[in-house]
Amino acid sequence: MSNSLLDVIKEIFSTYNYSVSAKSQDFDLIAEKPNNNVAIKVSESPTADDVKQLAEAIKSDGGAKGLIVSMALFSEDARKAAKQKDVLIWDRPELEKQIGKAVLARLEGEAAEAAAPKDVAALTRDLYAAPEEKPKPATAEAKPEPKPKAKPVQQTIEAEEQPSAAAAPEEPIKLPIKAIPIKIKSTDAIKIAGNIGRAEDVEVSLSFIPYWKYDYSVDVVSKYRELTVPLNGKGSKMINAINKNVDVAPAAKPTDGIEIPDAPYNIQQAVLTEEEARNMAVKAIIEEHSKTVRFKGTQGEAAIVEHKKFSPKPGDIKFTMEMLYVPFWAVRSHRGYMEINAYDGKPTAMPMDDGAEIL
Repeated sequence: MSNSLLDVIKEIFSTYNYSVSAKSQDFDLIAEKPNNNVAIKVSESPTADDVKQLAEAIKSDGGAKGLIVSMALFSEDARKAAKQKDVLIWDRPELEKQIGKAVLARLEGEAAEAAAPKDVAALTRDLYAAPEEKPKPATAEAKPEPKPKAKPVQQTIEAEEQPSAAAAPEEPIKLPIKAIPIKIKSTDAIKIAGNIGRAEDVEVSLSFIPYWKYDYSVDVVSKYRELTVPLNGKGSKMINAINKNVDVAPAAKPTDGIEIPDAPYNIQQAVLTEEEARNMAVKAIIEEHSKTVRFKGTQGEAAIVEHKKFSPKPGDIKFTMEMLYVPFWAVRSHRGYMEINAYDGKPTAMPMDDGAEIL
């Protein structure tokens, strides 16, 4: 279990005024506030049995709400068990969403305290990236006695020697997701939207849509009688993890961590699991690289025609897959609604989510 993950969970609940501690051997953490307690269990590979065990432990510990957190995706059995036992589950996409909400809550509620958002940013770096060397705190020095007003020259020299608090730039807070970079600004998206963007009631927001990106290669030779049929190819594609549409993978290099945009945003949660996406991809690769060959021959005095289909097997495919988020600007007004790719500025032909819009 990662201590960094536990620290992030503590920060999330502390942001909402929960008192967080390690209370029972059955739980990793317990978050408490009046009439609302949450028993939290962290698991690397959560199963349906883990969900049931947490539900039983809650009953014997006072009836708190149960929550299982994992950096992995939950199996279908685990999700069903969680629904039956009324246990909350956070997989990686949901955890990313909760971190983003907590960061914004800190920024809105504690604008005068710059240290609070920095602490959350440091925790997300520990969880999703290699640890970075932190700068050593400056040692306190005794301040010189103020100079008399009769010596303005000395005052000017002293002011220049004093360190400026604005000299050290603050590190931007980033969303801990792997995503295609944002190249199109919100103002540009409004212009691209045309009449929709020229309305007085125009609103613009940013959605991060999850995709399962996969790279593959096939290189195999099938044989039939005296004929050899080569089956080879390679490529990169993406499966929308919400509506299951398949697209060609963009040439843009994804980045680990996206700066929080100066606009309303949301991180959409994946519906399609990695296993389901893998099965879809393998099936599509086999169909794309199959070949049907027509043979002519004779049997006795009769002429015959034979068709033979050659297909690669799943084991013939070299395959890698990862979760990747693509940013889209959503522009809406009383004149309509349009989604625009925040990397290349191209409007989409259909909604990138499941088509449902929350008003």
